Amino acid sequence: QFPVYTRNYTDYWGAQALESEWRFTRYGLANLYKLETIDLASNKLQGTIDYRPLYNLASLTHFDVSGNQLSGEINALVTPSIMHSDFSNNNFKSMRRFDKYKGSYQTLLFSDVSNNTIQMNTTDLLDNIPPNIKQFFARNNQIYGSLPDSMNDLPQLRQFDMSHNALSGSLPESLNNLPKLQLFDISSNALSG
Repeated sequence: QFPVYTRNYTDYWGAQALESEWRFTRYGLANLYKLETIDLASNKLQGTIDYRPLYNLASLTHFDVSGNQLSGEINALVTPSIMHSDFSNNNFKSMRRFDKYKGSYQTLLFSDVSNNTIQMNTTDLLDNIPPNIKQFFARNNQIYGSLPDSMNDLPQLRQFDMSHNALSGSLPESLNNLPKLQLFDISSNALSG
C-alpha cells in the first residue's frame, strides 16, 4: 500500500496488531512536513492513494509513483507547491480535474499520467490545465473527445503528448498560440479535419 501512514505493530494497549493493518500514527509520509521529494517509482505498490493528508506537505515539490500497480484516481496537484508529478505506468482509471484555487495550480510544471487506463473526456482533463505547465504527458490511455480551445492559455508549454488514445474531432486553432511548443504528439488517435 501507499505509505501515507506507517505500520504500527502494537495497538494502544500494547497488543500485537496484524502486519497488514495500517495505523494512523504520528509517523509516516503525511507527517514529514519538510519533505521535498517522494520517489517510490518502480516498486509493487498497490491500492489507492489518500491525497488529503499529503496536502499538508508544503515543501514537497517532486512526487513520483510511476511503475507501480496503483489504481483509483490521480490528483496531479498532490501538494501545495508541487512542480513535478509522475503517475505513469500504473492502473489509474481517472484523473481529478485541476483546481484553480489550489496553490499547486500555479507551481505545477511537469505531469506524466501515461500508460494507465484513464477513461475520461479530454475537455474534463484539460479544461483547467495549469497555466505554467511546461510538459504534459498522457499517452497510451483511453482518453476520448476533442482537444479544447483552452490550450491557448498555456504560454510555457514545451512538450505535449496524448498519443495512443481515442481523441477525435479536429485540431483547435488555438494551437497556433503556443510560442514555446517543441514537441506535440497526438499520433494514433481518431482525429479528422
